Amino acid sequence: MVRPTPLHKHPGFNVRLGFVPLLDSAPLIVARELGLFDAEGLDVELVREGSWASLRDKVSFGLLDGGHMLAPMPLSMSLATDRPKVPVVVGMVLSRNGNGITLSARLHHELTHSATDLENPIATARALIRVARGRGEPIRLASVAPWSSHDLQLRDWLASAGPDAEKHVQIIPVSPIQMVDAFRSNTIEGCCVGEPWNSLLEYEKLGHILHSGHQIWQNAPEKVLGMRADWTEQHDVMHRHLLRALLAACQWLDNPHNHRLLRDILARPEYLGEQINVLDNHPYSLFHPRLHQHFFRHSANFPWLSQAHWLATRLTLRGQLGPVDGAMVRQVVRPDLFRNAAASMGIDAPVIDSKTEGRHQLPFTLSGRYGPVDVASDRLLGEHLHDWLADNPMATPNKEASRTKTATKSRPQ
Repeated sequence: MVRPTPLHKHPGFNVRLGFVPLLDSAPLIVARELGLFDAEGLDVELVREGSWASLRDKVSFGLLDGGHMLAPMPLSMSLATDRPKVPVVVGMVLSRNGNGITLSARLHHELTHSATDLENPIATARALIRVARGRGEPIRLASVAPWSSHDLQLRDWLASAGPDAEKHVQIIPVSPIQMVDAFRSNTIEGCCVGEPWNSLLEYEKLGHILHSGHQIWQNAPEKVLGMRADWTEQHDVMHRHLLRALLAACQWLDNPHNHRLLRDILARPEYLGEQINVLDNHPYSLFHPRLHQHFFRHSANFPWLSQAHWLATRLTLRGQLGPVDGAMVRQVVRPDLFRNAAASMGIDAPVIDSKTEGRHQLPFTLSGRYGPVDVASDRLLGEHLHDWLADNPMATPNKEASRTKTATKSRPQ
């Protein structure tokens, strides 16, 4: 069995990074445990947080330099309208997919016996609303935070049932580590949460995975590395070394031969803890195939401006951000920083910063600096397309526009 690289502690550049105990915190944990941070001259302290709000607040007050963040979180922090802005920079995506919409055993049973196609998210959303109407009271569901990818995916799924669908559902925030207890106490009847919590809910026979986030938006950016903007400005070289270490960790994570060692590492009490041990008895162990979680392949780590802008439009739609233009997104998401770090490792990246989101039902290729680059599919629920014109060199912030429309037919770009 492959063993972690022995750590020879030496004085290095100190960085404090926060994480929430989820499977997709693995890039930070692996980079530390395999000595990848050490190899880049970084002394990284990982700080486990019980909730996303706690991580956000500690970054805001400078108690953490950055960390493992929900993809919409840096946008919410940097462009906030309801609290002081805290500029955050995203230089890479840490993972894609991995969220699940899990319903209680009882509610899943009701949908199963309603003659609904359980593979069709729009059909199941409509069936859920019919159940709520039949009860005469809202169904209570949970997401991990109002400004999370989970919340946006859950609301986009429900909205596919019609404009008044959310009137029949109550969505409350529940920390990932409290999700199992919330199901057990019947506080909620469903949730959208990241792994390993969907698999644990299934293992405990408390719920069933109905849909994956991948069915709402294929290969959506799930977690990113978010760093305080003032930190990146002062430590641009060390930021590049940080990106290099995490890129190496993501590449290691996509090798299935490493997953047994990964499980052993994650089960340590300072990381995910012993609750992950029960997944040894789960048919799929760490990675549930329905959730399509991955860390490196198909240019997973590239931070697309168009994807950040789509997330910003969802936050605006939900009243969590004001209008957002291209210049504002470019302050937060930095493909240039990614290209710099990746090129130093011989990893190519697309030469463009944005694309039409929702157009591609299959992996495809784009031009990189050194040749073709593989890119993952990006289909959106309901065949929506999201065009962003910010790659037009003639565009200025006040001329840039986005348009979301329904595609009549998805086709390769």
